[in-house]
Amino acid sequence: MLTLSAIILNYKDPELTARSVQTLKESARAIDLKTQIVVVDNSANETAESLKKLLGDEVTIIENLENQGFSRANNQGMEIATGDYILLLNNDAFVNPETLEMGLKYMDNHGECGVWSPKLVGQDGKFQVSCARLPSLRGLMAEYIQFKHLDWYPDLENWVEPTDVGNVVGAFMLFRRTLIDEVGMLDEDYFFNVEDVDYCKRIHEAGYEVVFDPRYSVVHIGGASQPGKWVNDPYMHKNRKIYFKKNHGMLQGIFAGFIIWTGLNMRRFMMWRAGEL
Repeated sequence: MLTLSAIILNYKDPELTARSVQTLKESARAIDLKTQIVVVDNSANETAESLKKLLGDEVTIIENLENQGFSRANNQGMEIATGDYILLLNNDAFVNPETLEMGLKYMDNHGECGVWSPKLVGQDGKFQVSCARLPSLRGLMAEYIQFKHLDWYPDLENWVEPTDVGNVVGAFMLFRRTLIDEVGMLDEDYFFNVEDVDYCKRIHEAGYEVVFDPRYSVVHIGGASQPGKWVNDPYMHKNRKIYFKKNHGMLQGIFAGFIIWTGLNMRRFMMWRAGEL
């Protein structure tokens, strides 16, 4: 019988985390799946007691008194994972039985698949972009300078079959525990953001596919945009520079940094002119 270790991070929202955990538990019971659930509390100094009360004794909780970020906290969970499969799941994502069962079946029947991820939809059922081509300087220039997304798949919402893609987002990533032996864990140089892209690149380099499967879905609350949020993201732009430096060398890292710096200053000037700053 297959077993699953699910790792969910909490940061200052124990009620939302508990909802995600409960939904996962119900889905696992519905398909008779033995599941180890590990919650890594990145705000334990504020939320430890309430999280314990909400989750009970069936869930393993790792308490971090300081925020360890996405990569390190997930790695903490993977270090104690015992399941045949590992699921990295956001605490604002809610898994239904069909998606969980079919994801495991796909992985079990496709040895070439390194990571499997379903489409993400909002609570209103609205489609969310959750996969893309791996980053390129051309794509970076288009996004920051021309305000276009060349690394996105333009017809993604119309896909109907599982497809090998560049990368999927870390809200739902299902993979075999043995993958860690070949690829390692998440790169802790990324505190938050881009670590999932980097991991997918390493999975491709190990000879596996990163599969986006639009036949099945997971409800995901995240994805809402706010004015200025993208421009002022404290981690994304920094981590994109790290990604290019690590994966493409110092020269591309420097060039990526220049593109990002130029693009951000253009955006801030436009926002200032529009009275948004």
